[in-house]
Amino acid sequence: MSRAIGKAHMIVLDVGRSCAIATGRDKQSFFDKAKTCASLIVQRLIFSAPNDHVGIVLFGTDETNNQLNVDSGGYENITEAFELKPPNWQTLRILQNQVVQTESEAGWFDALIVATNFLRNGALGKKFTGYSIILLSPLFVAGDIDQGQLESVADGISNMLGVLHVITNYVLHPAASVASIFTTTGTFDEQASKTEARTENERYVRQILDATDGTLANINWAERMLTFFDAKAVRPTPWNSTLTIGTKVKLSISAYYIVCEQKGLGSFKVDSVDDAASRVEMRTQYFLNDKPAEISMQDIIMGYMYGSTVVPYDNTIDIEYKSGDCRLACLGFTASSNILEEHLSGKGSHVVVAKKGCGASNQKLCALVKAMHELNVVMIATKVYRKDTKPRLNALIPTYKHGNPCLVMLELIFKDELCSLKFPSLLKSSKNKPTNEQYDAVDKLIDSMNLMDAVDDSNGECREAFALNSTFNPTLQHVYRTVAHRALNPKQPLPDVNSTLQELIDVPKKVVDRSKAALEEVRKAFELKEIKQNTRAEWLQRMAKIKVGTDASGSSSSTTIDSGVLMDEEADDGSDDANRRMVVSVGTVTPAEDFALLLRRGEKFATVATQLQNAVFELLFTSMRPPGSKVIAALLAYRSEAQKLGPYRYNEWMTEFKEMLLTRQKADFWETVIVGEKLGLIDSQESEMSTVSVDQAANFYKTPTQNKMAVESSDGDYIDPDCLFDELNGSF
Repeated sequence: MSRAIGKAHMIVLDVGRSCAIATGRDKQSFFDKAKTCASLIVQRLIFSAPNDHVGIVLFGTDETNNQLNVDSGGYENITEAFELKPPNWQTLRILQNQVVQTESEAGWFDALIVATNFLRNGALGKKFTGYSIILLSPLFVAGDIDQGQLESVADGISNMLGVLHVITNYVLHPAASVASIFTTTGTFDEQASKTEARTENERYVRQILDATDGTLANINWAERMLTFFDAKAVRPTPWNSTLTIGTKVKLSISAYYIVCEQKGLGSFKVDSVDDAASRVEMRTQYFLNDKPAEISMQDIIMGYMYGSTVVPYDNTIDIEYKSGDCRLACLGFTASSNILEEHLSGKGSHVVVAKKGCGASNQKLCALVKAMHELNVVMIATKVYRKDTKPRLNALIPTYKHGNPCLVMLELIFKDELCSLKFPSLLKSSKNKPTNEQYDAVDKLIDSMNLMDAVDDSNGECREAFALNSTFNPTLQHVYRTVAHRALNPKQPLPDVNSTLQELIDVPKKVVDRSKAALEEVRKAFELKEIKQNTRAEWLQRMAKIKVGTDASGSSSSTTIDSGVLMDEEADDGSDDANRRMVVSVGTVTPAEDFALLLRRGEKFATVATQLQNAVFELLFTSMRPPGSKVIAALLAYRSEAQKLGPYRYNEWMTEFKEMLLTRQKADFWETVIVGEKLGLIDSQESEMSTVSVDQAANFYKTPTQNKMAVESSDGDYIDPDCLFDELNGSF
């Protein structure tokens, strides 16, 4: 028994002189549009249905080449151009480059008879799942059509389970018709001015379409619909398993994908140019500091990449875990309100139904769905897709699809995968609260950008823009068109984004026009003020004005800190200053310059900030010498960068730093440096990422009125421990 290989399609294209009539606003001839539609049909079959077969019959040609004319005669100017075979690019190139319009004429009905016979003979010995004939003609040529012949042709198409699709002009489509071509039909325009032959042809076409459940499409509408490529049709494959609830209840279930990520073109086969046998060889190289290195296999251990960090893994501590057989096991039930959107993961959703042919499981599933729906609960289950694969948590939600009870299965995250992101409040303070006029302006803007009536069709009716059932992925569509263009024109540059695809990206013109007034009202209601941020150059200039204190050798220096930061190429002169700045971490000698240099080299801000905090702590609390101005410069640099890169770490550290200063008797440093230089918390006006209000930042500079912590001697005299070190150091 032969296996079905797909569908068989026969394209019947009119190339006669009657196709010279202009169609559409661009005055393009019917022939040009019809040939474009035929080419697009072949392209769609190449991408979406490569197992289908397609053939082409041309009528109105100067020559005659068809089997019926050879056998019985009477079918002149009709050519069987391409026999039934899988769609390929060679057929498409011939269709585009060699099929031209002629000055001959032929009747569409005779061409339909030839195409039906050609399709039937080409399908002999092959098993197809369906047959279709696609007729592209303006239907202007009058013909002597007998009613008996008409019924005979219609019966012949119906008997081989075929369908007739007609693409012509003077056809109207309803506004709600957003389905794909060949699945929706239009109607002939009765108000248009037509010839007597055209009117009679429409009556004959309508009879055949009714007999074969065919479709009728306008040539302009068909060309637009055919420019969008459908995804390759895949037969739904169920995941068969057993749903267990407790130890006694078991249901045989099948899970089908209902929502999944749309996939585009698959990978291309790699072939050599000269058709020689080619083999792909894999080679492994090891690099040390971006240079190739020879590594012994004994020195290699397993590891994983966690971001940019290498995490070694020792397989000696590996614990062998086997999840067991394929299953869907119920862990329990919970209220529907406990499953939030941020708990969902995975690449799609499944619908769970009873396995086909299992009546008992179907009854159990119906009772289960009904009970869960009445109690408003969902099931939490563990899913093992295949034996010993990693188990995943899933939520099974009761629902009714087309009146049939089923469960929608969505994957859940584990607790350690939950990431709670904190965002700063949009409302900084009460003074920034929007007024009633501002609320009204935004409401008008939202109403003017409503998409439910954003598109006006040719009939003057409104419909929804970007509807889910009629909107395509512009990225995938552009890839399809680019591949087709390169296959047909290998030496031409790739095309730009097509205007029809641009409509999937641009705002609808109707929305743009009616939202102009609302946008202007919003612009007037919300006055924008520019807030200048401190740049690195500003704090470097401030650092340049600070005199450097006593250096490590004990000698005094009257020079200032260099306001520039040396890069790696500037450090090749061999000078002491250059060597001093070639650092790998923030030190206590020049912490501000080290901090800036490391940031410019691309080090992480969190890492460098922690090093700077340690350096400031060491200079203030463990050094024998006064810290001098280097601590001030370091804090200035730290605060300035935190305003741009994120103030959270700085504000958290400054809160701890304040408590540490007051506790360790550094109140003078607090008042002179932190309060005097305004190095406290970064408020929301200084950084949009800050959650600290202006009032909170101002109150931060105030110290609580409490007794100073001090070490008192037995006679009550106050002793500052830091002064003891200074006095001891000065006595030598």
